[in-house]
Order: sequence, then structure tokens, then C-alpha cells
Amino acid sequence: MPLGGLPTQREYEMNNENGYSVTYVAERLVSATAEIMRTAKTEEDLRIGFEKALDPRMRELGVRPEPRYEQNVLRSVFRGRPDAVHGQLVIEYESPRSFRKAKAVRHAFDQTVDYLIAEAHRDKADPIASLCRMLGVGIDGEKIFFVRYSPPGVRAKAVDKDSFVLQGPHVFNVYSARTLLMNLRALTRLPLTADWLAQRFGPRSRIAPLLVSACCDALKNWQNQRVSVFYNEWKRLFGIVYGESFTKMQEIEANSLRTLYGVGADVSFQELLFSVHTFFALLIKLIAAELVQLHDNPMSSSFCDQLTHAKDEDFVRLLEDIENGGIFAKRGIQNFLEGDFLRGYLDAFSSAPERCYAGDDAGTC
Repeated sequence: MPLGGLPTQREYEMNNENGYSVTYVAERLVSATAEIMRTAKTEEDLRIGFEKALDPRMRELGVRPEPRYEQNVLRSVFRGRPDAVHGQLVIEYESPRSFRKAKAVRHAFDQTVDYLIAEAHRDKADPIASLCRMLGVGIDGEKIFFVRYSPPGVRAKAVDKDSFVLQGPHVFNVYSARTLLMNLRALTRLPLTADWLAQRFGPRSRIAPLLVSACCDALKNWQNQRVSVFYNEWKRLFGIVYGESFTKMQEIEANSLRTLYGVGADVSFQELLFSVHTFFALLIKLIAAELVQLHDNPMSSSFCDQLTHAKDEDFVRLLEDIENGGIFAKRGIQNFLEGDFLRGYLDAFSSAPERCYAGDDAGTC
């Protein structure tokens, strides 16, 4: 059975828009694993082979995997490193057929518990809450087990190692493979914590400097009257808060902020702050849209994934729907967005050059 209140088999298969049932994908994974086990001699053989087989199976279920391998996790506290981390799911691989011995199962279980605790401590704000959302998996190619944390009380402030629950080992067949796939589908999304958000979308991430500099560029160079109106209204309301004039120290801080986001000195402090404000406002709206869609259907495809694969006109239409509050209004959430002057980037689309290539002169893009 699925763990942790996940959808039933019927619910999952009804909502898999890629055309593959989870049972069919599970059968293919079991078949591939059997082939791997014909030649696998070591834990590493199993790990490499299984991860290679798992990748296309997850894609068939609409998941774009981004696993981490052999990452350091609080090595001063816990020894070792997890073999594979898929979002909020940790996999511990063991030597082929080693789970035939109870001692090996216990060893793998203890290691998986340590890895789960270490991973949960990445969330410095509330590691116990993160731990409750995670799942540990142990596999030797022939059998598989699952590990969940069941805290002794809602107010527990420290991790209790005796509160980890072992389910299995089970024979690795279509039923246990289906449980694995359904949990992977639900848990591969990264946890919505401050640390993960800062890592993915903070000023030192890859995304933030690109988007903020694009907003600055649009504001300065893609002349659009509505964008100017939005910006001037923002300055009127927030200018006093952020400061209309600069002391020497404020200018030093402004230069540091420009360096952090990779924008030029020709961008004023107010223009930069408006662009940063626009970026983070859009990020919050996208997160809200993602959560609303997942609340309706936990197994549906990601809203942001739809944006990624949309054609240009559909991409703008989806963003307009968010800014107009349509995606929220359809679910009975009224007045979530109202008169937002941080939506000016939409008007900048119509002002962008029709053709802009990396080799073009700077003045044309």
C-alpha cells in the first residue's frame, strides 16, 4: 500500500497524464532490476544500475528527477553519506541479496535513519517537521524496505531514534515497486523551507541575478508607458521607505547589491530595488499557484512545469492568469491579487525586440 496517505493506485493512474499507468511503469522497473541483478556483484553495481533504470521510469510518470549523490550531510554528527537523495526521499543501497540476513537489514535500517536525520537538519528552522515529511528506502535488488519517522508527540523538540518505523523488507515486485514510484512522485519536489528557497532563488542562486538583471534591462531600455507608470507608483509608495537620497554608506551598500545581482552601475538603487521586489513578488505568486494546484490534485503535473514547456503566447497567458488572480479565483480564493503594480514585467514583453541573439550588437537587445 502507498505510505503516508498518498493517493490510491486508482487515483494515481487516473491522474497520470503521460499515458503510462503506475503499474505498467512498476513492471518495467522490476524487469530492469532483474536484469541488473544478473550481473551486479557490489552495492555500487546495484546503485548505478538501479538509478539508471529509475530515471526513465520517473520521466514516464511526469517527474523530472534531480537526484543528489554522495553529498556531505553533517559529517561531524553522523558518519557516512546517503547513496541517493531524491527530494525528500533518501535511498540506501546495499549489496545484492544482503537482506536475506536480519543483521544486514538492521545495519541498513540504522544507516537510513542516520541519513534521514542528517538530511532533515538541513532545515534549521524545523528539522522535526521536515523529518516527518521524509521517507527512507533500503534496497538490495531483491528486497526493499521503507522507513518513516513517527514522532512520540506533536511538541517533541528532539529526534527520538526509537520513533522510526520500519516497513518490510518486502520482495521487490510490482507492488513494492509501485509503492516506491508513488512515493518518489510525491516526494521528489524539494521541501518548501527557507533554506531551500534561499539556495534556489536567493541572490547567490543562478536564477535571481538573471531575472533581476532582465527586469532592470526592461525597465531602462524597453520603453513602455505602462511599465513607467507602475514604476513611478512604486517609487511614490515605497521611495520613502527605501530612501530617496543616499549617504556615502548607503551608496556602498547599493554597489554591493548591484554586484550581488550582476547589474551595472548605470542602474539606480531604486530601479534595482524595484526589480528585486518584482522578482520576489513573482516568485511568491508562482509558489502560491503551485500549492493551489497541488492541493487540488497532489499527483497532477507542476504548474511551473507547464510554464517551462509552454509556447511563447501560452507562457504569457499563464502569467497573466496568475497576475489577474484567475487561477486563485477558480478555487474560491478572492482578492488574492488586486491592483498589483509589480506586474509591469508583463507589459515589457510587448516592448521587447522581436529578434535578439547573443551575437547582436548590444544596442539592439
